[in-house]
Amino acid sequence: MRARAYAPSHISGFFEICENENPLEKGSVGCGVLLSAGCFTEVRVCKCEETEIRIRINGNEEEAPTTRSVVAKMLASAASARKRGAFCVLVDTRFEVPLRNGFGASGAGALSTALALNDALSLRFTLNELAQIAHLAEIENSTGLGDVVAETFGGGVVIRKKAGAPGIGEIDRIPTRCLTVSYAVLGRGIETRRMLRDASHDKELRRRINNAGKASMRELLREPTIENFMRCSQNFALKTGLASERCVDAIEAVAAEGKVASVAMLGETVFVVGESEALREFGNVKTSKISFSGAKLL
Repeated sequence: MRARAYAPSHISGFFEICENENPLEKGSVGCGVLLSAGCFTEVRVCKCEETEIRIRINGNEEEAPTTRSVVAKMLASAASARKRGAFCVLVDTRFEVPLRNGFGASGAGALSTALALNDALSLRFTLNELAQIAHLAEIENSTGLGDVVAETFGGGVVIRKKAGAPGIGEIDRIPTRCLTVSYAVLGRGIETRRMLRDASHDKELRRRINNAGKASMRELLREPTIENFMRCSQNFALKTGLASERCVDAIEAVAAEGKVASVAMLGETVFVVGESEALREFGNVKTSKISFSGAKLL
């Protein structure tokens, strides 16, 4: 039994952390842009004597705790649905974007795995139910807050107005054309788990993030355009201190050519709508079209 699925990547421009004892209602509000460069996952399943889960990321076997959590939850559902016996599951995910650099990769990997495994085992979950499993896995492993809800339904530039998993959180979209986003990775990346745990213990960091996130959301809703999204994202990156010195230098260089750049949250990636010659001075620039498609089976 095998199945394949795709999920877009998601650059979060700004966010506000929304705590809740119910993990389905925990998450973030904010705004981000979906990229067609995402991830492709193939799941292969066979019956075996003892359950085994193996995960390959870009060809390398990994622990991948968020994706592993998704598979474990769904296998438990398979058992409760009287699909007797153990299963050996091989998840093979290939990303078209860098990992640990603000592209919502863990959410995309978890979501595409959920869709593919649901199809392979004929579990008959709805899209919302599958996305909720992926969201729970992100929350439990501290690998993301709001990527899954955006990646599930697509729509280009997605505003997360109410925190929570798909079916609970509320989203809106900024109408935009199929534009190109250019980006450059300037550092080794940031582990989302560490940053989110720092924010949960560091009250000052959390205050900066949430105050800046609220301000950016207010400003965006006054003028919901992709141009204003970029300005609000840049303000957030600078006010929170989440932009490294090198990222700030790149933002200023892009500004000198009359364009607005910002930092993908959470990461060491600077992005801009359209092309930027100035950004090329800071690293290898890659491009992707904005995605209007959410996660889907292939």
